[in-house]
Amino acid sequence: MAIKPSKSFLKVLGLLALFSLAPVTLYTLYTRTGGPASDKEQKFQKNLRYAFMQGEDAIDLAPLADWPYIKVCALDSGLSRDDVAKVLGFDYQNFEELHWLPLAGFWTLVFIDKEREASWGMARPVTPIRIPRKDLGDLKLPAGVKGTCITHDGRAEIVRRTGAAVGESPIIVQLVSAGPD
Repeated sequence: MAIKPSKSFLKVLGLLALFSLAPVTLYTLYTRTGGPASDKEQKFQKNLRYAFMQGEDAIDLAPLADWPYIKVCALDSGLSRDDVAKVLGFDYQNFEELHWLPLAGFWTLVFIDKEREASWGMARPVTPIRIPRKDLGDLKLPAGVKGTCITHDGRAEIVRRTGAAVGESPIIVQLVSAGPD
């Protein structure tokens, strides 16, 4: 006589299988993509993609970000906490949240607002946005430079827009401070 497992036993077995896969899924999510994207990040990436599709040689970043900032910094991948502090000009408290920073497939735009009073003391609003190199565009920095910052009135210039392999972005971007035109 064969013993048939009960429905409750099968449910428990299914839950155990689900819980055993959760750590693997989370590990994969953070190591491959740098973690889930925020709503701000998704909206900015969509706006940037549309701006690139317009075919202009220079893109004003201000209308693409619907949050206040006084400067924006572009960071290359693989930077240490000290490297990020040198580029930004201060020690970024939430450096550990930049899960994608070690990944070569991303570079980062960091929008920085002025320091202001908060209920817990002085706070500096910082909004980091990861930019996928293959999907949106690659970053051009001078040799030996790990990042650059521009003021609110700066723009992203398209350095090169050429043919590229399938799955690769043909857009190369560099940040340029606005000057007299």
